[in-house]
Amino acid sequence: MLLAGEWVTAWLAMSITFLVGLLGVTGLGWYVLHEDSINRASEDTGEAESQEGGH
Repeated sequence: MLLAGEWVTAWLAMSITFLVGLLGVTGLGWYVLHEDSINRASEDTGEAESQEGGH
């Protein structure tokens, strides 16, 4: 019972740590997928322009 305060603060600190990590991984994943979709869209546009110019 005497250590209950220490366990609560440790649990809270670890919860915040994992939450920050989860948000970081989620944000990084979203950024990578978002940039990938932009790159794929620009590649499709570039291929379409090169095919039109070649004919």
